[in-house]
Amino acid sequence: MRKRKSKENLIFSLNPLSGEDYTPWKDPSKMNKEELRLYLQIKKLQVQLSFEKLQSSISYTGMIIEAFQSLGLQDWVLKLLNQQVEDTSE
Repeated sequence: MRKRKSKENLIFSLNPLSGEDYTPWKDPSKMNKEELRLYLQIKKLQVQLSFEKLQSSISYTGMIIEAFQSLGLQDWVLKLLNQQVEDTSE
């Protein structure tokens, strides 16, 4: 048989930085000052993590574009993409 996790145990098993799966264990309007500070710190870290993911995604895309340009493959890739667009529109 499986033991059901109580709500209190579930709080500590969640990774607050993982994004959508984090839900506060209490309604923020009912939190005391320390709980609100912790909650706001978690939200701040979530925003910071999301921003860093976005920055790394942009950097990665930029590196790929630079690699294609330096290898002289930019025109070839653009022609290939244009052919696929024309094929799908037909």
